[in-house]
Amino acid sequence: MLGREMGFRPFEILREKIARETLPPGPERPLCEEDPEEFFRKVRPLRDREKFFWRPVPRSIRPPGEERNWPPEPLRVRVWQTPEYMEGRAPGVTAELMRRLREGRIAYSRVLDLHGLTVVEAEEALREFFRECIFRGDRCVLIIHGRGLSSPGKPVLKERVRFWLERGPYRRHVLAYASARPCDGGPGATYVLLSTRPRRKKSPK
Repeated sequence: MLGREMGFRPFEILREKIARETLPPGPERPLCEEDPEEFFRKVRPLRDREKFFWRPVPRSIRPPGEERNWPPEPLRVRVWQTPEYMEGRAPGVTAELMRRLREGRIAYSRVLDLHGLTVVEAEEALREFFRECIFRGDRCVLIIHGRGLSSPGKPVLKERVRFWLERGPYRRHVLAYASARPCDGGPGATYVLLSTRPRRKKSPK
């Protein structure tokens, strides 16, 4: 109150002083000729929204009905669909029996692990193993030979096991063989179906 009565008006004096003095030019920038408040007062909503150049992205881009199948089922890769798979069967072995062996539906009673053995040691171990299995009457056994991924070429021990099963001294007791399921070693192991009696040779025609 005292300042008004004495005529104290600092802002009016400062405004008059600035108007009299010439200020240095500032940085160039686009000037708005229209009052901002007046500009926003004139803003109106779009009448035709269909002509707008963008649309908001929907939250879900899946086709209708796909939510019912979410999450997707895991991809099941069967061992016999891979290039590492191997199998063989003797004449007379049915496709159904081969399928059961391939899928691991025939329980194995003994396991031979050839890891860490040389080819000579593995051959001797396999011979002794088959001799005992045939004597005991084991029907299905599991041989673990490894996948041979560290070999420079083809897996050495795995290929030798296949050779012994098909052409070894106990080949006539081998009815069928197939790479094991992943839970039993996958391509690094093989199911072998045995017969206590040797298969008869085919008579020449």
